[in-house]
Amino acid sequence: MSIKSCRPLPKENRDTGWATRTRLPQDFIEKAVNRLGLLGLLSAVAHVTFHYWPRLVVPEEVLRTIPESPIAVVAMLVAIGAGLAIYALTRARILSPDLILDIGFVFEVVGALCIGLIESSMASSGGPIDTRLGGIALWITLFVLVVPNTLGKTALAALSSASMGPIALLTVSYINRQPPPAPYLFLLMSLPNLMGAVIAMILSRFVYGMGRDVSKAREMGSYKLVELLGRGGMGEVWRAEHRLIARPAAIKLIQPHILGCSNPNETSIVKRRFEREAQATAMLSSPHTIHLYDFGVTEDGAFYYAMELLHGVDLDTLIDKYGPIPAERVSHFLVAACSSLEEAHGSGLVHRDIKPANIYTCRYATEYDFVKVLDFGVVKSREDLTKQTNLTLADATAGTPGFMAPEMALGAAVDGRADIYALGCVAYWLLTGKLVFDEENSVATMLAHASKAPIPPSRRTEIDIPAKLEDLIMSCLQKEPGSRPSNAREIRRAIQEFGLADAWTPERAEKWWTLHLPEKIAAMSAPAVKESPLHVNAET
Repeated sequence: MSIKSCRPLPKENRDTGWATRTRLPQDFIEKAVNRLGLLGLLSAVAHVTFHYWPRLVVPEEVLRTIPESPIAVVAMLVAIGAGLAIYALTRARILSPDLILDIGFVFEVVGALCIGLIESSMASSGGPIDTRLGGIALWITLFVLVVPNTLGKTALAALSSASMGPIALLTVSYINRQPPPAPYLFLLMSLPNLMGAVIAMILSRFVYGMGRDVSKAREMGSYKLVELLGRGGMGEVWRAEHRLIARPAAIKLIQPHILGCSNPNETSIVKRRFEREAQATAMLSSPHTIHLYDFGVTEDGAFYYAMELLHGVDLDTLIDKYGPIPAERVSHFLVAACSSLEEAHGSGLVHRDIKPANIYTCRYATEYDFVKVLDFGVVKSREDLTKQTNLTLADATAGTPGFMAPEMALGAAVDGRADIYALGCVAYWLLTGKLVFDEENSVATMLAHASKAPIPPSRRTEIDIPAKLEDLIMSCLQKEPGSRPSNAREIRRAIQEFGLADAWTPERAEKWWTLHLPEKIAAMSAPAVKESPLHVNAET
């Protein structure tokens, strides 16, 4: 890296209280936007309620003695409109979350002015003047709890809102053509609001600091979590960015209890095994295996993997959205998956959770329908799979029932042939859009894999399935491991001999992607970054 690339951040992007954008996690900001919309809606409802509720419970003869100020009515209507507008804005999401939060501060000031006008109208009509913490002060304090931001923005909005009390008092006096209020009235209305502003600024540091702590806690080694991509049975997957290298990544977080860690001793054992097997996984070099960049354990004990970020779709989503696919495309996917498993099995690793959701087709460089096998982070070595003493119940039931080999369902020792069985289930799914056994619950499905004979896929689909391919799939679904193909290489070579995989040409793949997933092509084609990560806004 050149010395020139290490120049300081531009002034507008430094971490100051007056920064133009927050340094909070993106999902933290998204939740703040949602809370802002809810606050706008509640504000509108509250103004309607406070205005009309007395008219439902106070006797009519008493109401006649209470004059209704037109100024208060107009202020109420403006407050209701502003609340509904901010609610609609947060739901439409036509603007960036940061800009919506900035508009939220304008809403705070407008809301404070409306409250001030209503309270001043009461004072102007001879009503009591409340010297305690008034509506504006409570509004300011509530707002900072809902919309966290930098100290500078919070202070500007809070002090502006506090000044709306005296401004409202002057406005009401001018409209009513009354003499200017006595100085003590300004003091009485200003002091509680200023106290509320000070409280808001103090709270701002705590609330914003908690958000920053969350952001810091999401720093995984050299990576920073940016956006939650999804959740699954094994944990969460995040889009992440490397702090120094312009390379996006996907980070998978796995909580200790998912791996069977119920006490410190088990956690220590799993941590050592995790590190050993992550190192073995990182050594896998097949282009069809997801590349592992980094791994480690967070301060709260969660295990994480940093992997390459792909642009595509998993095979589970592919079939759910587009239906069963031709035999030649299935063959193309199987050859690639076998290439990945062949190397893993040769290195003594068993995946144990081969399923459509863990096989990903993507645009990779200039290739379309390039297959990657995912979730090698939960593999087991054959050594661990033959030693049952250290395995917990979570270990014994790892896998997905719809794609689980009989020996796994029965809790017996497994080897690479369990992955072969699961791969047969995947091929069955791709050709038919149906599970091999679709029972009422997980236990019944596992028992079916252990005891029932599968129906040939050609009897459950309109897709034309060559007899040789169907025979190969049915051989993968044999109950006894010894009756299945002995390894992934045997399957790969058999399919290549059929010539089906070659029939799914690059031209056909590109045409399919251009028609069905143009947005994935665009995402892959877009520049990864616009400038050096050392220069960009502090948020990234």
